[in-house]
Amino acid sequence: MKVMITTLWDKPALSPELPGCLERMAGQLLAEHGLEKGELGIILADNARLQELNRTYRRLDAPTDVLSFSMLEEGGGPAEPTGEEEPLLGDIYISLEQAALQAEEAGHSLEREVLILAIHGLLHILGFDHEDEESAREMEAEEARVLNIFGKDC
Repeated sequence: MKVMITTLWDKPALSPELPGCLERMAGQLLAEHGLEKGELGIILADNARLQELNRTYRRLDAPTDVLSFSMLEEGGGPAEPTGEEEPLLGDIYISLEQAALQAEEAGHSLEREVLILAIHGLLHILGFDHEDEESAREMEAEEARVLNIFGKDC
């Protein structure tokens, strides 16, 4: 399992422990879903980048906090890799600007908010959604479970 964390916007500064925490969270959650091999990207960006992606892929011309792009096939498994590389599972884009606002509103750290958004994004990659009440409850319960495990470390 490879988790690639890319920072495209470095304001505000994040704790140096956050990448390791995100990697551990993603590795465990993916392993729980039988995805021990593969590559996941977590991209930390600004509102402008998320707005551009939101406009392009969701036709919503507004910034958002997190976007997920899954490369998993409908059955939940990764698409076949090309060559020797591990299969790409997907990418999660997080707006640090939006995360900072939400962290302040919630009264917790920016790192905790980034973790919350990364969990939410990864659950979308794994096929969770919140399109109806039942699926929203399931997703919220899984978010709480994962946050309870990793929220103390970040």
